[in-house]
Amino acid sequence: MSIALIIVIVLLFGLLLIGAPVIMAIGTAAMSYFFIKPEMLSNLMMYPHRLFTGMDSFIYLCIPLFMLSGELMGKTGLMDKIVDFCRLFVGRLRGGIAYVTILANMMFGCISGSGIACIAALGPIEVSMMDAEGYDENFAPAIAATSALQGPVIPPSIPAVMFAGLTSVSVGTMFVGQIIPGVLLGLAHILLVAIFAKKWGLPKSEVHYTKKEVLQIVLRSLGALFMVILVLGGILSGAFTATEASAIAVIYVLVLDLIMSRKLTRQQLWEALKTTASSSATIYLIIGFTSIIGWILAVENVPAMIQGWVYSSNISPYLLFFLFNVFILFNGMWISDSAQMVLYAPLFTPIFVSMGCSAIHVGVVMVVNVMIGMITPPFGMALYTVAGVTGRNLKKIVKASLPFTAACIAVLFAITYFPNLVIWLPRMMGLQI
Repeated sequence: MSIALIIVIVLLFGLLLIGAPVIMAIGTAAMSYFFIKPEMLSNLMMYPHRLFTGMDSFIYLCIPLFMLSGELMGKTGLMDKIVDFCRLFVGRLRGGIAYVTILANMMFGCISGSGIACIAALGPIEVSMMDAEGYDENFAPAIAATSALQGPVIPPSIPAVMFAGLTSVSVGTMFVGQIIPGVLLGLAHILLVAIFAKKWGLPKSEVHYTKKEVLQIVLRSLGALFMVILVLGGILSGAFTATEASAIAVIYVLVLDLIMSRKLTRQQLWEALKTTASSSATIYLIIGFTSIIGWILAVENVPAMIQGWVYSSNISPYLLFFLFNVFILFNGMWISDSAQMVLYAPLFTPIFVSMGCSAIHVGVVMVVNVMIGMITPPFGMALYTVAGVTGRNLKKIVKASLPFTAACIAVLFAITYFPNLVIWLPRMMGLQI
């Protein structure tokens, strides 16, 4: 490893540690390499080349489209209908609104693929419902934040799309492999809520529905529920690709609003487009700048060095997975999920595959791992987002979220060491794993 690469790595992580924006940190560190190492200055054109080629992938088109569909779901009131539908079935249980939050976040994840979008769209609704029934003021945003990470795990999943684009695996197979882990995350949250409901006596909703009201809620929810079936069913059946599904999702929301409610105004549409453009541009730039870092690592022969160390040390896949999970979890405390995915997926996936592991298994483990970074401080974007939309104290939310974070980590290690939890369903469907 050259002195130039060491300086680049120190600069990158140093900028991230002092709180510099991720894009600036990665872009600056990558640029510095060409000036620190004089013989590379003649290759400076590789900087813009790798920046744009890193973003130039057809599969990445679904990132802004899935984000936009989620934004439009919130603007058109379809998410309110999903919340009402979930409340119909579990709302009257002790801790019912917490269950509603988990299920609604799970269903929204089937549309947007983004945990942050899930919190922004549903967080205020869910927390206000729990506030109205007397839930602890910190427990409510904690469950809203931690259960939102199901969104990027349950397909469609933006991190899975990124992994597929970076490693050339099938995005459809990735989606199928994520179904069981996503459900397990939801069940882990439900189990904890059930324990807390008994231990703390969580509130129990006294709302009762007539048969007519039940029918009305179900009918109003059909449009939103069918979208989940359309997107997931279409992808899993092979009727259309993930990119096509994302475009269909946007068109479906617009047509459904036009036919049924006409709630979407021009101003709301413009706001949704602006939010989507801002969020997706951030992801694209992270992908582009991080691809330069990947090129630098390849030039410095880092992947071969890591492979050589793994083979020479005769390390088992089980221990390597453990070290990998700990490494990603640690990085997740201060590096975004997108940056981790672009930095480490191309680096570590070939190593695991050469040891006989499934690339799909590696990908799903990594997706769940980087998503846990959303709820681990000090980075913890999900925690910051829910604190921002609810006005609650961040430190208290972090403390209240710790049991749920621990449950998510338990699920992570379960799917790590029981790979059939990931690959059984794709294998049963005859997909290449």
